[in-house]
Amino acid sequence: MTARSAPATGSPPRPTRLGTAAERHARILALVSSALVVGLGALSLVLLRPDTGPSLALVVITAGGAWLAWNRSLRKVRRRKKLLAAPFPAEWEAVLHRDVAFFRALPDAEKVRFRDELKVFLGEKTITGIRTTVDTRTRVLVGASAVIPIFGFPAWEWDQINEVLVYPSRFGQDFSLDGDGGQNVLGMVGSGVMNRIMILVKPDLIQGFANAADKRNVGVHEFAHLVDKSDGVIDGLPAVGLDRETVGPWVELVRRKMQEISDDDSDIHAYALTSEAEFFSVVSEYFFERPELMKQKHPELFVMLQKVFRQDLGSRLQDIRRAMTAPKKEFGRNSPCPCGSGKKYKKCCLRKMA
Repeated sequence: MTARSAPATGSPPRPTRLGTAAERHARILALVSSALVVGLGALSLVLLRPDTGPSLALVVITAGGAWLAWNRSLRKVRRRKKLLAAPFPAEWEAVLHRDVAFFRALPDAEKVRFRDELKVFLGEKTITGIRTTVDTRTRVLVGASAVIPIFGFPAWEWDQINEVLVYPSRFGQDFSLDGDGGQNVLGMVGSGVMNRIMILVKPDLIQGFANAADKRNVGVHEFAHLVDKSDGVIDGLPAVGLDRETVGPWVELVRRKMQEISDDDSDIHAYALTSEAEFFSVVSEYFFERPELMKQKHPELFVMLQKVFRQDLGSRLQDIRRAMTAPKKEFGRNSPCPCGSGKKYKKCCLRKMA
């Protein structure tokens, strides 16, 4: 497992997600499954009734089996179409505008795509509170944490995860909230019996978005581990963004940057020294939280991470700076709702979030 612990001391937009490889694979699977059922049915007809002709019952069973195979294989496609056709919840919009600087800095067309990605993730994954409630804000921030690092991969499918557990406080390496000390883990991607499960600590998740300038975001950190795991292993070498030509330069760059941290000559958080995998997730937080600062202080790393995540943040630095530095909107009960409904906050998203 990969755990995120607190320090000891201190692409063009697409209209929907249905034109993806996943949909094509689903349709191919449906076709192959149906063809196999028909083939087996035909073989059974030949072997079981060679003289008297085909059995009506067997023909009906074969046709029904082929239809069931087709229908079952396309269930995910139909469910996703339904998710994408649903209106985007106004209360989700309010959270994005209030808490997610990455979203606020996007052009309008890409905001549409971000909303689609969020609807799909939250519609297909389970988010469970452990001794805490999963309110709207927490749920949307979990989804935003997933969308941000894969926004440059329009065909991305979160097959590496089924469920996110939300804890009320930091926990131990044994996942326990009741241990005698050592409760200092604020995020974890599980393995073994915890495979396809992520744990995030609610206060740290919220704080990661509340302070968009501290280079820390535990949600992005843990989902960056899953981007790294796209080749099956969390090792700091994400296969999706590194080709053969760039693996060598990346490894050497990581070595040099880790040495700078070790020499106390870097503003990259010292937790990056834990391993190459943790280095990747720590600098991913930095890249998405403070791209302008990373470009200034670590230009080579900035360029490499743009390639890894396939996101040209360099062309949007002004928008990102404006989204980060603009006074944070405080929504009083009588303020206009940030979702743009024209209603007062207390009569719109505040009520829905409650």
